[in-house]
Amino acid sequence: MRLSHFLFPAAATTATIPGLSLNCAPTGTIMATPKFGTMGAVFTVCAQTSIRGSEPALYDVLLDFPRYHEWNTFVYDVDVPANVTSAKDVYLGMPMTLHTYGLIPVLNSTSQESISFLEPHYQTPFVGWLTDAGIGLAGLQAEHISLLRDLGGGMTEYVSWETYYGAGALVVAVLKDRLQTQFENQGRDLKIRVEGL
Repeated sequence: MRLSHFLFPAAATTATIPGLSLNCAPTGTIMATPKFGTMGAVFTVCAQTSIRGSEPALYDVLLDFPRYHEWNTFVYDVDVPANVTSAKDVYLGMPMTLHTYGLIPVLNSTSQESISFLEPHYQTPFVGWLTDAGIGLAGLQAEHISLLRDLGGGMTEYVSWETYYGAGALVVAVLKDRLQTQFENQGRDLKIRVEGL
């Protein structure tokens, strides 16, 4: 049984689940996440695009971390546990290291993340992963949500946002414009990957 069966009532709608949005909010607006809400939030980056492909196809590509290097120009590699070889192996709490390009000139960066939500069968399927330095808002917390919404006619809306929390987010905020650009690039890359399958 999925963890969300205990967290979210079966009859809930996306609008009633705290932290889920069907669209990007206007630039500069904080978007809640299911784990952290909005308390202590400093900023949000968000990208949204329509993709020709099914929700399950997009969901599988998003979770197929061992193949990110084949399509993602922002998160060009992901270190996952040795037993994770495809999307079907990903599990709640799974640790991973994201290797990213384009945030700091001439340097690549990494972040330690863990899977916070896996909801392939929810009415609007979504996945989440987070960073939590373990010292609450005195450090850095962030949660990244990717939500999928069936538009009909073989099209799916992809909405991907990350909200940053705590004192550490004030330091990361200098990268906000670059993060926004890379989120948009990642959405474009995902579109190309899924539509090319």
